[in-house]
Amino acid sequence: MLAAHAHGPDGSQGPLGTQGSLGSPVQQGPPGPTGISRIEEAVYVTLCRRGPSTLAELARALEADEATVLQQLTSLDARGLARRPKPRDDSGRWTAVAPDLAVQRILRDREAESRRLHEEITRLLDGYHRSRGQHDPALRDLVEVVTGREAIADLWLSLLDGAAEQVDILDKPPFVQVDNAGPELDVLARGVPVRSVYERAALLRSDKLEEVRGLITAGEQAGTVADLPFKLALVDRRWALLPLATGAELSGALLVRPSPLLDALAQTFEAQWARSIPVPAPDRQPDADRFELLTLLAAGMTDDGIARHLGISARTVQRRVSALMVGLGASNRFQAGVQAARRGLL
Repeated sequence: MLAAHAHGPDGSQGPLGTQGSLGSPVQQGPPGPTGISRIEEAVYVTLCRRGPSTLAELARALEADEATVLQQLTSLDARGLARRPKPRDDSGRWTAVAPDLAVQRILRDREAESRRLHEEITRLLDGYHRSRGQHDPALRDLVEVVTGREAIADLWLSLLDGAAEQVDILDKPPFVQVDNAGPELDVLARGVPVRSVYERAALLRSDKLEEVRGLITAGEQAGTVADLPFKLALVDRRWALLPLATGAELSGALLVRPSPLLDALAQTFEAQWARSIPVPAPDRQPDADRFELLTLLAAGMTDDGIARHLGISARTVQRRVSALMVGLGASNRFQAGVQAARRGLL
């Protein structure tokens, strides 16, 4: 049994994080962060600590048979992490490559593997598009057509699952997924910023409003506008998902990759975001403030007049009025007054 220990006398871990015996389940497990096997790692750490050593010395130190240790040393030599004895070296001592140089070799191998993987993905993507009849290279690099509600929903979930930098959304009816904010909550939980602009009609639905409030509580930045030109989702500024045509939101979508078209869609989002009125966090405005605001609105005061009366900016007044209208399910200030009166708030 391989019972060698790659940790020191005090039980601490080795420089590459190895601990335990070579014959343990941990050592026999998959490669660690360095990309070498646990057994190879243990042999390398031992060789680093002992310095130049013969096969017999290493086998005794590792409490392993020489054939097994030689197999690992040969693999380390092939990886450039250890050097076998020179032909004229009668001592027969193996030496370890310095850890910093070894890590550089591993990183170079990783980079080469990453390049090979990227080339393979490119090749597979080419076949993927060709199987869908997209033979024009310029077209298949720019946009992909996705059809079917389920396929669109699956693609959206895949994009959210891979989001790492930023998610920007223009949201309006109809909705592909109803009452399902879970994937977006997962994105926020990973610390990925999410900005959403909602068409006011969407927030008039009580179920959608509750969903948005939950997202805002989780950290989403949200704004609202009277109307939006179309639905849009941007993920990491590398992909955009939008309807194939107006009225076809649930049947066809376009997946746009980096291109001038993607840049134009990003600018569209920024323009809508700039003109949107922020949706405040739930219950941020006290009842007394809401009552005072309703009273001033009922009195016919302008935004500037209300701002002067309350000692706040006109922009803050607009934000509070917008939040009030959303909360009351009103599309204009007159409806807000009617709803407030019906609910006994005035």
